[in-house]
Amino acid sequence: MRCFFSIILVLVFTLQSFAQRIKTESGDISILIGEKELSVTFGYDNIKVHGYDTEAEFVKDKAQIRENHEPGSGAVFEKAWFADRETVYEPLFVKDINKAIPKKRRINLVKNNPKAKYNLHIETLWVFPGYNVGWSHPAKIDVALKVYEINNPENVVWQSQAPIRIQAKVAPYERELRIGAAYNDLGILLSWYFKKKLK
Repeated sequence: MRCFFSIILVLVFTLQSFAQRIKTESGDISILIGEKELSVTFGYDNIKVHGYDTEAEFVKDKAQIRENHEPGSGAVFEKAWFADRETVYEPLFVKDINKAIPKKRRINLVKNNPKAKYNLHIETLWVFPGYNVGWSHPAKIDVALKVYEINNPENVVWQSQAPIRIQAKVAPYERELRIGAAYNDLGILLSWYFKKKLK
């Protein structure tokens, strides 16, 4: 019985992976063929959180709940919510995409890479933080991707169809790691896309 459920979980995760596709809206990602360095930046300007009209409403609500339970914890939550982007999500993405890209087509991604000709911009549009309170549900994110020439940012050489929905395959107890797992999986998905397109 335990083996049966393990097989079912593998099938579910496999189907989720195939469901998460990167499709081109415009341009041609093959322009990166031969590039050894790629810069990456992240944007959250228009992000929405599941169940709320705005991110500000989400942060205010969750901070107030914590503040009512323990004075001072609301401000801690608010600070962490925004800090987690640079300290957790972005490093996980960069680490995992660089780890997963095949050595034959090695292209080194670095945030704000001064050696690169092109920049990959990842705009997060929506997030579902997931939960893990006795029962669990992985986090999800919607993102849009584009690649542009650093010296001429208006020259967008490739852009994905949006949104790309990413659901993490794990749901750790800590909120930042749950959401971070979705960026981890985005890195792996994009590495497979590079493997296919940058031959």
